Amino acid sequence: MIKFIFKLSGLKISILITLVFVAIYGSAFLRYSSDSFLELLDKQIVDYAVRYRGTTLKSDTVAVVAIDTKSIDKYGQWPWKRNIMAKLLHELQTHYKIKVLGYDVVFSERDTNDVTSEQVLERFYQKAKKKLKDSQPIVGDLKKIQSDIFTEVNNDAKFGAELSKWGNIVLGYFFYFNFNDAQTKHLQDTEKEEFSSRIEHSEIKIIQGGENLKHIRLPEGKVVEANVPMLNSKNNLNGFFNIVPDREDGVIRNVPLIIRHNGMYFPSLALQMVRLYYDNPPIKMVVNEGGIEAVYLGKKRINTASDGSIMINFRGNAFTFPNYSVYDIINHNIPLEKLKGKMVLLGATEMGLYDLRITPFGTVFPGVEVHANAIDNLINDDYFYRSDFVHFLSFLLILFSGLFVGIVLPKLRALSGLIFSVLFLLGYFTTNLWFLYNEGSWTSFVYVLGVILLNWFAIVMYRFFGEEKDKRFIKGAFSQYLSPKVIEKLVNDPSMLKLGGEKREMTAFFSDIQGFSTISESLTPEELVVLLNEYLTAMTDIIMKYDGTIDKFEGDAIIAFFGAPIAYPDHATRACMASIEMQEKLAEMRIKWKKQDKPELYVRMGINTGEMVVGNMGSAYRMDYTIMGDAVNLASRLEGVNKQYKTEVLISEFSFEQVKDTIAARELDLIRVVGKNEPIRIYEVQSKVSDVSPKKKKANQFFSKGLEFYRQQKWEEAAKYFIHTNKLLVGDGASKVFFNRCKGYKKNNPGKNWDGVFQMINK
Repeated sequence: MIKFIFKLSGLKISILITLVFVAIYGSAFLRYSSDSFLELLDKQIVDYAVRYRGTTLKSDTVAVVAIDTKSIDKYGQWPWKRNIMAKLLHELQTHYKIKVLGYDVVFSERDTNDVTSEQVLERFYQKAKKKLKDSQPIVGDLKKIQSDIFTEVNNDAKFGAELSKWGNIVLGYFFYFNFNDAQTKHLQDTEKEEFSSRIEHSEIKIIQGGENLKHIRLPEGKVVEANVPMLNSKNNLNGFFNIVPDREDGVIRNVPLIIRHNGMYFPSLALQMVRLYYDNPPIKMVVNEGGIEAVYLGKKRINTASDGSIMINFRGNAFTFPNYSVYDIINHNIPLEKLKGKMVLLGATEMGLYDLRITPFGTVFPGVEVHANAIDNLINDDYFYRSDFVHFLSFLLILFSGLFVGIVLPKLRALSGLIFSVLFLLGYFTTNLWFLYNEGSWTSFVYVLGVILLNWFAIVMYRFFGEEKDKRFIKGAFSQYLSPKVIEKLVNDPSMLKLGGEKREMTAFFSDIQGFSTISESLTPEELVVLLNEYLTAMTDIIMKYDGTIDKFEGDAIIAFFGAPIAYPDHATRACMASIEMQEKLAEMRIKWKKQDKPELYVRMGINTGEMVVGNMGSAYRMDYTIMGDAVNLASRLEGVNKQYKTEVLISEFSFEQVKDTIAARELDLIRVVGKNEPIRIYEVQSKVSDVSPKKKKANQFFSKGLEFYRQQKWEEAAKYFIHTNKLLVGDGASKVFFNRCKGYKKNNPGKNWDGVFQMINK
C-alpha cells in the first residue's frame, strides 16, 4: 500500500501540482493579497485583453477641460492667477451650463499674483480722493470702496466668491500616506489639524457595519493637502484625487473610493462627482467582516473591493474622452452643446506638469483621464468587479482543471495530449475573455491556465523520463519478437507486463527445418543466409500476426510462445492457426524456390499447452524474455517426434482439448517421450475445421478405425485401414508408419502386457 502511494504516476503528479496552485490561490484570496507574481500576471493578461479590445467609449457624459500646452502658452506657467480660474468657472456655469464640475487640482497656497498691501492702499487712496472731490465723503462709502478694492485685487477672494455661488462643484485635494514625506515632515501638529479641518464637512457619516472597520486594511491618509480656506466654501463638496498604482509594476488599475483619515472616512473626487450627478444623495458605506462590501449613493449600489476601490474598465487610450482647452472655453471657442449638461473635470494634460500616469494603455496617460474613466464606469455600472463568488469559482476551476487534465492526459499520446491541452486552454481563455468583455468579471486567467500548462508539461516530462522510458524499454526489449499490435498494448498498459518470472498457462511452439545440415552444405554461406532470412522473416510475420512472441532463433529453429506478455484465452488456437498458415506459406515459397533452383524447405513443428514460467531471465547485463518448464520441453520433443511419423505439425492432448472445436486434428498415437514416464496422446494438425474436405474426413475415419484395431493388436485389420487411408491421402506418412508397425508387430508380437504406448528413443 505504501509503495503504491509513493509510486509516481501522471495523475499523482497532477494532483500535487493542482493542490499547490489551489493553496497559493486560496492563501492570496483569504489574505486579500494581490501582490503575488501570479496575481500580477493575471492583471497583465487583463491589461492586454483591454488593450486588444480597443476604444469602448459609448457615452459623452464626461469631458475634460484641459490645462494644456495651448493654455500654458496663453496664460503663462501654471499655477495661473485665480482670477483666470474665476473667469473659467463663470463661463462653464453661466455660458456652457455644465452639470457637475470637479477639480483634479488643489489650490493649497494663496495666489502669489495678488498685489501688495502698498498697491492696495494706493488704489484705495486714489478712489477715496476721487469720491471726496465729488463731495461724497461718507464713511460707509469708504468702507464699501475698501471691500470692493480688496475683492478686485485679491484673486483668491474673487475665485472663492465665484465658487460659493454654485452647488455643483467638487474641489479636489489629496492625502500624504506617510508622516515622513519631505513635503510634510516640517509641519507642526497644529498645522496638520488645521489642514484636516478643511475637509471634515465632506466625511462619510452613514456607515453600516462600522464595527468591522477596525479589522480592515484601508488606504490610510496621514496628512491632508487641501484648498486654502478662502476657496473652501461650504456650498461645495470635497473629494480626494489620490491614485494609487499597483506596487508590483506601478500601473494604475484601481482607484480608491474611500480613504481613512483620523478615524474618519472620506470619498474620492470621482465618487463625489457621481453623487452630484444623481442630485447629491447621501453616501452610505456598507462594511462586513471581509471589508467594504459596497457604497450606496441613494439607491445606486457600487460594489467595491474589500479596500473600497474599484477596478477601472478603461475606455481606451489617452484623450479618449473629449478634451477642451481652458483657453478655448474662456474665449467661447467651443460650441455650447459640447459641454452643456456634462460632467466636467479640470486637470492637467500638459506634459511639463507631470500629472502623467502608467495605465494598461501606456506610460503617458493624463491623471485627469483616469478620473474620467472612473466616473464614466460608475455612471454606467460597468467597472470591473470580481465578487467573492467569482473568486470561489476560480478556486473550483483551478481544482477541476488540474484534476481533469491529470486524468485525461496520461491516457493520451503526446500529440493527442498536446492538442487536447491547447484546445482546453483556448476554450477556457476565450470563454473567460467573453465574460471579461461582456460581464466585467472573470475567473483567474493565470491560475487556471497555469495549472493546465504546468500539468501538461509535468506529465510530458514524467512520461518522457518515466513512462516513456519504460515504453522505450518495452519497445526496445520486445520489438525483436513481438508484433507491433502487442507492443502497442504493452506500451499503453505496462502493467500487463510483469518483469521477472511468473507462472501461467501458455502454448509453446518449436519448429525446425528438415535436413537443414544437408541443405547448408549445398549452399555458400551468403546463399544460406539469404535463404534462411527469407524463411525466418515469413514465419516470424505469421507468428506475430497471431500475437505470438518470438523467444529466439537457434540457427534454423524457431522458438515462440503464445499467451505472454499479454494473456489471452485462445493461445492454443492462435498457435495452431499460425502453424497451419506457416505450412501454407511454405508450400507457396517452395514453388518459388524451385523456380529459382533453391532448396525446398520442409519444416516440422511441435506445439504444447501447459503451465510454464515466462519472464526476463539472465543476468544484470543480458536478459532474454523467455519460457521454461516441462510443458516447454514437451513442445520441443513433439517437434522431433514428427520425424517418427513423417508429419509436419504435432500437438499434445493438452493443446487439442482447447482447439478441437476450431482445428481439425487427427489422433496419431500414444507415446512416451524421452525423460517422461507418463504417456502423452498426440495429434496431427491438418487444417481449420471449416476447411476439411469430405475426402480427408473419410481418410481420418479410416485412420481412426485402424488405430483402434492397432491398439487391440488386430494387426491385419488395422493394416487394411491404414492402406485405405494412404490411398485417400496420397503420400500420407503416418499411415505408412502404422502399416509398417502392424507388419512388424505381426511377426514380433509385443505381448499381452503391451499398453499401446510407443516409446520414443530419441529426443
